[in-house]
Amino acid sequence: MIEMYLGMHSGGWAIDGRTQGWSAHDDPVSALQSWAGEIERERAGRWRKASVTLWLSGGLARPFLCGPVAGLASWDEAEAMGSATALEATGFDAPCRVRLEGWPGDASVLGTAVDAAVAQAVAEVAHARRLAWRSVRPRWAGLLDEALARHASVSLIACAEEDALTILGGTTNVQDGTADDFELAATYSPAPAADRSTALWNRTMLSRDARPEDTWFARIEAPAPELGRAADDASMRRCWPDAVRLPEGVLP
Repeated sequence: MIEMYLGMHSGGWAIDGRTQGWSAHDDPVSALQSWAGEIERERAGRWRKASVTLWLSGGLARPFLCGPVAGLASWDEAEAMGSATALEATGFDAPCRVRLEGWPGDASVLGTAVDAAVAQAVAEVAHARRLAWRSVRPRWAGLLDEALARHASVSLIACAEEDALTILGGTTNVQDGTADDFELAATYSPAPAADRSTALWNRTMLSRDARPEDTWFARIEAPAPELGRAADDASMRRCWPDAVRLPEGVLP
């Protein structure tokens, strides 16, 4: 399995959970193109066509609540309305592309706004490098899946990354372990300092009267600088960005 993680300031790629490359960058688009080239070279003679899971950081893919709004007649209108509200809702200062998880007519739905330049690069890289995207998702969405898989009644999560703190809240369908009816979707980017992150999290828990056992605060851990291609297999597995849940009292 090939994975890539792209953040505003750093990222890299891995094969079967083993980090193959990681670096800091000033331009996420250039970094994405560079790592795609590395994958293309590394897969020569091994894969006819690479299939890659791409994870986007919370700074590049930000959640927001869209709607409710009456009178929408088509998905084009719904997405246009989402795009019009996404900038203010997410804090993006550049154009973005929006994906809605449902119809924002009778109730608000979760939307995701992605930096437009990054979204365009994702499409162009796949075409130019002959990569097939297995999936392109925010890392906080993967964290939500992981949290619900471990504890089906989770109703509040936080995903702390280098470039953002993302908080999601809603109700949970305990029977099938899925999140429904999102009531909170917030991104803080740049990522707040440690003390402010703790204050935000505690205040959010109190305002929602959330039980500690129904909450999930995790940090996406990046590779340590000293770990690289020469590291042994066990170290390589540990250094790929994982969602590490932080115990109460050790936040963030």
